[in-house]
Amino acid sequence: MAKSTLIFVFLSDILGILSNNINNMPKKGIRPIAVAIIKNENKFFAGAGFDEDKKEKFYRLMGGGIKFRETALQALMREFKEEFAAELINIKLLGIAENIYVYNGEYGHEIAYVYEADFEDQGMYEDKEYPVLDSPRQEAAGWIEYNETLRIYPKTASDLMS
Repeated sequence: MAKSTLIFVFLSDILGILSNNINNMPKKGIRPIAVAIIKNENKFFAGAGFDEDKKEKFYRLMGGGIKFRETALQALMREFKEEFAAELINIKLLGIAENIYVYNGEYGHEIAYVYEADFEDQGMYEDKEYPVLDSPRQEAAGWIEYNETLRIYPKTASDLMS
């Protein structure tokens, strides 16, 4: 067998191994999101969740994914319109938080643009549950009394709440 044939066979074997490893890797990437801290006295607006693997209750700031060619601010406003038919005002970027986590046994990685905002409609400040209109994962959101022991996600965003 000629040297060039051996090199070709060796390279094709390596590429095959790399291809199999890449194909077996999780298809997830880093997810950019935009979320809002909306306060009402000592309460904040969030959705409740539960991690079955950890047996842990948590709260998630509301907002959602940033689409391609959409700014974080546009995504935030779109998500609140879609999820609650609500407009936000007094929007201010507080910071950007990276969140690497495990939820129900699956790894996730987010870059969260964390905003402070107010609801335009004062009726949204009523202390009740608000159904999420377009999310299969989150059924409702509402006003949660803040204390430092709560698990709030994105995790590093909770540092921006005080």
